[in-house]
Amino acid sequence: MQLVWFITGASSGLGFALTERILARGDRVVATARNPRALDALLSHPDTDKSRIHVLKLDITSPFAILQETAQKAVEKWGRVDVLVNNAGIGGEVGASEELGVDWLMHVMKTNYAGTVNVTNALLPHMRSQRAGTVVLLGSRSAYRNEFLGPVAYAASKAAVHSYGETLSAEVAPFNICVTVVVPGTFDTPLAHPIIGTPIADYDSARAVLRQRVEAAKKMPNKGDPVKGMDALMDAVRGEGRAAGKAGLPLWLFLGSDCIADVKGRADRLTGVAEEWAAVGSGLGTEDPPAA
Repeated sequence: MQLVWFITGASSGLGFALTERILARGDRVVATARNPRALDALLSHPDTDKSRIHVLKLDITSPFAILQETAQKAVEKWGRVDVLVNNAGIGGEVGASEELGVDWLMHVMKTNYAGTVNVTNALLPHMRSQRAGTVVLLGSRSAYRNEFLGPVAYAASKAAVHSYGETLSAEVAPFNICVTVVVPGTFDTPLAHPIIGTPIADYDSARAVLRQRVEAAKKMPNKGDPVKGMDALMDAVRGEGRAAGKAGLPLWLFLGSDCIADVKGRADRLTGVAEEWAAVGSGLGTEDPPAA
């Protein structure tokens, strides 16, 4: 079956790579971006089948009524939307939470979390009416690997997206709508990590370490290939290729060996703490005897 995809943030990074792979593999795509002109090169390429791509302007922080209008235009193009991919977001900037301040933290949260929720809510009525659909939420391994100065705003917003997706999956399952949280590791996409915020002297040494971490990330060998990553996502959604024989989409789809290692590491640490401190945290019910 030829699927119709709706992608936010389709003009760069993983969103652009997914748009290209969708076209290469014969599906249709509604590609949205804050600056649609960024997709002109793809549209003008001789190998692009322009009958299978529809470009719309979309800023996910726009008022909900505008998101609804955009969703309606997308549905009207081919009569349906089968897969929503919430890819758009911000968060390359890093710094200490105290230096960044709550206004910046909430700005990132408004974009990455609230924007994702609003776009999803704009398309859910259509998916509920057709009793079918797939919602893909782009999370981040930063939600699992964040115990150092720097990623607080981005990691918190993506952790919120993860939790939202987990709850949403239960809410929409009765309507035959599947939800998956895609958790990418480090992929070879253009993403700078400027250090921002109002400097506080006590964080100078930690900020120096952060600069080293940022520079090391730029030189990291064998980063994830966006084409391979987005092909893996398409395989999972379509149930073919690497995902052939799997029993439907997983709630979490971890992409990249570095991501898988980080997730396993976090799971091991959580298990270790839960076991070590079980005597302190258990037996606290009103009918339970005092802990030994």
